[in-house]
Amino acid sequence: MNHATLINPFEVPVGKEDEFVERWNQAAQYLRQRDGFISTRLHQSLDPHAPFRFVNVAVWESAEQFQQAMSTSKFQALAGEMSFSSHPALYRVIGE
Repeated sequence: MNHATLINPFEVPVGKEDEFVERWNQAAQYLRQRDGFISTRLHQSLDPHAPFRFVNVAVWESAEQFQQAMSTSKFQALAGEMSFSSHPALYRVIGE
């Protein structure tokens, strides 16, 4: 089965880590309830000076189900509250 993998690096200023994690948890909690959601994991860089200090990796059953979840008004409101720059893109596995 071809799942869709979201890889989303975030730019989080020093001192804003707790706020970011709280907002990410709120959005993740909502998305876990959507059709097609499989898993999500938030990674934190070991380098405090990395440009992308946090990276979210989420797996969805399909790109379409991911897009549907992102387009809901509830998710749009949650995303609007997250004032951190992100660079999301969907990927598919082509090798292991």
